[in-house]
Amino acid sequence: MFKIVCFTFFASLVSFCSLAQETSDEYQLRANEKLGWIIDKEGNKIEGIVKLTGSKDTPWLNQQSVKFIANADINLEKKNQKLKSMDAGDIKGYGAYDGEVLREFELINYTNLRESSKSDGGGIGGKIKLIKNLSKSNYIAEVIINGSIKVFRLYGIPSSVAVGNKEIKEMEADIENIKNNPTILVSKKGGKLEELNSDDFKKLTEDCEVVRTKMLNKEYPSYNPEKEEKKRSKLGALMKNEMELNGSKIQKMAFEILPDYNENCGK
Repeated sequence: MFKIVCFTFFASLVSFCSLAQETSDEYQLRANEKLGWIIDKEGNKIEGIVKLTGSKDTPWLNQQSVKFIANADINLEKKNQKLKSMDAGDIKGYGAYDGEVLREFELINYTNLRESSKSDGGGIGGKIKLIKNLSKSNYIAEVIINGSIKVFRLYGIPSSVAVGNKEIKEMEADIENIKNNPTILVSKKGGKLEELNSDDFKKLTEDCEVVRTKMLNKEYPSYNPEKEEKKRSKLGALMKNEMELNGSKIQKMAFEILPDYNENCGK
C-alpha cells in the first residue's frame, strides 16, 4: 500500500509539473533579456523581448544594434527564443526595462567629429577609429532626458585593432575614456541636434523665468553663473569647451537643470 501511494503521489506530482509548464502563458526571461519594445520604420510600437548587445564595458554597441522578438512571435513551447538582430536601418528606436528603470534609445543622425579627432595615439588603430567615427552618422542613441528639451548620450566607436604593446596600451586607455566621457547631445523642441556645452544652458533656458531665476541664485549645485556665463574671447570659449570634454560635468548640469525646464516650461 505504501509503495502504491508513493508511486501515485509521485506520478501526480510529475503530471502536475508537466501541466504547469504546458499551460504557462508567460515567457521566462533568460540572461540579458528584458521586457521592452521597438519602434519600427513606420512608427509602430511593437512590444516584446529585448536583448541589449552592449554592456557597461561596451556601451557603444547598444547604439548600433539590438536583438528583439515580438510577443506575438514567442513560442511558449520552446525554452530558447530566436531574437532578431536590428540596427539603425531597421528601427526608429527601442526601449528596455532594466529592473524598474526604462532605458530608451532613439534614432539620430549625427557625425561624431569630436570623437573622430581624438586619436588613441595614431598608428593603424587610430586610423581605423577615425574612419569608423567619420563614416557613421546613424545611431540609436540613448535618451537620458526626455521632453521639450531632449538630451542624448552618444559614445564614440573605438578601434578594435592595435599593433604592438604601445598601441595596445593606447587603445585600452582610449576605450576607458570613451566609456567614461560620452558626447552629450541636445535638441530643443525638435530642433537641430547639437553637442551640449555649459555655455548652452543660458540660451536653452532663457524663455523659462523659473529656471533662469534658480540658475542665477545658484540653486543648482553644478551650475555657477558667475563662471559659466562669464564673457570670453573666442579663444577662451574654445579652450573652455575643450576642457569640458569630460562629459560627466555636462551630464550633471543637464540632469539638474533641464528636467526642471521640461516640467515648468516644456510644451
